[in-house]
Amino acid sequence: LTIILLTAGLIISLASLLSGNKKTGPANDNRKTAKNVEKLSENQLDTLLASHKGNVVFVNVWASWCKPCREEFPDLLKLDDHYRGKNVKIISISADYPEDVKTKVLPFLGKFDVKFPVYVQAFKKADAFIDRMNEKWNGALPATFIYDKTGKQRLYVLGKKDYEYFCGEIEKLR
Repeated sequence: LTIILLTAGLIISLASLLSGNKKTGPANDNRKTAKNVEKLSENQLDTLLASHKGNVVFVNVWASWCKPCREEFPDLLKLDDHYRGKNVKIISISADYPEDVKTKVLPFLGKFDVKFPVYVQAFKKADAFIDRMNEKWNGALPATFIYDKTGKQRLYVLGKKDYEYFCGEIEKLR
């Protein structure tokens, strides 16, 4: 069911993109993301990941409608607080529909003091996002992808994990 919902969401995202609702490039990582969520295309994802080489990069994919994602989110905030300034970048990508950012994503984020960048995936093809993140990923949420300092993906984690688990995995790459 999760795969079906994610796939449907990605298809609707595609329809929104084709309607001409596009933005240019990812925003500056230093902004308060609870006020600003930008669309992230395939080229923008590549640029974003490349811009953080030299750091461990932790990318979490979630959705506002996903209960385990909502439960995991406070641990992401704790990770960001712990690793801020320590060559670890926390990035989150919502799998919500881009047209639901104002009505669902921002209200959820508004409950927190989010300092890491938050994007909504906006690939042209629904499966392209899933395959780009990891070909073994089936699209279920939450999903986390951790990249080493050279930009190589070293870990793909499916399902809700906690702060301690994520810290352990990040420490292996620092």
